[in-house]
Amino acid sequence: MPLLGVNTHEQLIDLAHANHHLLTLREVRAAGVGPERWERLRRDGPWVRVVPGVWRHMATPITWEMKVRAGALWLGKHGAPFGPTALAWWGVDGCGTDAVEFLIPRSRRSLVPWMTLHTTLDWPRRHILRHNGIRVCDVTRAILDSARTESAAYLANAIDSAVRARRTSVPTLTNRLHTVGLGRPGSALLRELLLDSGGESYLERRFLRLVREHGLPRPNPQVVYRPRGTRVIRVDFEFPATNVVIEVSGRLGHVSDLDRTRDAARRNWLQQEHGKRVLEFTTTHVIDDPAYVVATLARELPRRAA
Repeated sequence: MPLLGVNTHEQLIDLAHANHHLLTLREVRAAGVGPERWERLRRDGPWVRVVPGVWRHMATPITWEMKVRAGALWLGKHGAPFGPTALAWWGVDGCGTDAVEFLIPRSRRSLVPWMTLHTTLDWPRRHILRHNGIRVCDVTRAILDSARTESAAYLANAIDSAVRARRTSVPTLTNRLHTVGLGRPGSALLRELLLDSGGESYLERRFLRLVREHGLPRPNPQVVYRPRGTRVIRVDFEFPATNVVIEVSGRLGHVSDLDRTRDAARRNWLQQEHGKRVLEFTTTHVIDDPAYVVATLARELPRRAA
């Protein structure tokens, strides 16, 4: 039986390189390598199995991305990255992970677990999208699934980061949670966290919790105004049926002269053009002096209610 030629070796390496350093039977066939030659090459040659039907060259270091892509190739349309792996694949801030976990339908639970597999009766076909070349659960489903295994701190960050990146929204998360059922693992924790979600930072979440705990009306988060001829103005919170706008100012983004100039221009425009009453609370107010925040809001809201 003739040995595999140098040109074929190079062709296989080139094909793997073009496929994120992974080789499948499709690339093997494209190189003209038959089953027997491929069997011998896998047994004695440089190709190492990552998962069934997917290989890498032994000289190529294995990475997290390669593992995820290999899992996606192995499982095909009946698998998608699960929870934290999906959030990391979407690039949600603070959700990086070394774990490679996939979600599969319960009907495929007999698969040999070459990687961590989670099964579900609710196979979310309509909530699976293509991102960066593979099929993956949307961010909303990924957060719901993460509630099965992750901590409150992780979930709070995932919600805030995903909302900030416009990958989901609090109403979308809340509606989906009720759709899939409040009895699933982690749903009680997620429901509690969603009570104070809607801002785009930990400080805004703390403000919402402060409002809720003191029985004040919940404000609308991230309200957008579109002045003519200028860029969009987005305010942190606005209380419905009032003219009260709230800005919660941490250190980030409010330290330079240019930042403060823009903040002042936004505040002036809201007050002059829309008659808004703009109140600003700092990190120190919200974290260390919540009584001041509550008292200030209590004075303003009844007086300015529509």
